[in-house]
Amino acid sequence: MPLTLPSSLGAVVALVLMLAALAGWRRAVPEDLTGWRAERLETFHAWQANSPADEVWDHPDAPILVTIPAGRYLQGAPVTETERFPEESPQRPVSIRHAVAVGKYPVTRGEYARFIQDSGYRPRTVCRGYAGETELLPRWHFSWRRPGFDQTNRDPAVCISWHDAKAYVDWLGRRTGKPYRLLTEAEWEYAARAGTRTTRWWGDDPAKGCDAANGADLSAKDRFTDWEVANCRDGALFTAPVGSYRPNGFGLYDMLGNVWQWVEDCAADGYRDAPADGSAYSGPAGGACSLRMMRGGSWHSNPRYVRSAVRRADGAEIGYAAYGLRVARDP
Repeated sequence: MPLTLPSSLGAVVALVLMLAALAGWRRAVPEDLTGWRAERLETFHAWQANSPADEVWDHPDAPILVTIPAGRYLQGAPVTETERFPEESPQRPVSIRHAVAVGKYPVTRGEYARFIQDSGYRPRTVCRGYAGETELLPRWHFSWRRPGFDQTNRDPAVCISWHDAKAYVDWLGRRTGKPYRLLTEAEWEYAARAGTRTTRWWGDDPAKGCDAANGADLSAKDRFTDWEVANCRDGALFTAPVGSYRPNGFGLYDMLGNVWQWVEDCAADGYRDAPADGSAYSGPAGGACSLRMMRGGSWHSNPRYVRSAVRRADGAEIGYAAYGLRVARDP
């Protein structure tokens, strides 16, 4: 005898099956990277013929890197920095003891798509994306492929969790035979400051940085009318293609703005227990580390969060349409 469901329950079951089918369809449709790979290979060969001395590019599928020198700097915000948060203190000297090769740009959507295509990795990240609200909220259909707004393959990858970022650098290591990793928090701030001590690498005034960073500005306020923004226009409402703005003194692009960038460190409230040798903070001895750090601010961030000293912690499994990554390796 066939099972008969009440009409309301039947509708729910039908909806669940439809969503499952749609989710399966999303997974089954591969990215067409034919054009991206052809262009990438051509660019890679051109770079090989005339590569700058401070750049590293191991493979056409890998991000291009810039080697930054060893050095010493003051990490964190001084008490005189009016926009600072308590977790940016105490300011302390940190030594970056060895040169490190850092991603010239955040990892792009095309680079991340190539990782997914080659590795078969299936993110389990629940992404908070854009569906017309001021705040970004989770939806079943949001992912790095569909964050709620259009992207090109040169835009930074978004909806990336810390676990996704780690899977990506692990794949890069297998793909290239080189020891790719995430930056440590200390390395990241050293790279972002590029020898400066101002609030932002271009100075203290956020309104003078719209040619240097993609943050919340007047271009965003046209749509998000209640946002606090910088009094300038960077020309982007959501993400912008990497390299759209001028680089910092180390030749690194989008160190501030565009996307938050995951780093290796376990989350910590301040720097009291953090290593001073540039290595990552691994958390309390024997303790689990469910929260991880990210740096840099994003297209979604008001000016207070687009600073060299700003820190953000979130769950290692969490994605967001403003969370991305940048890679590193020892040269």
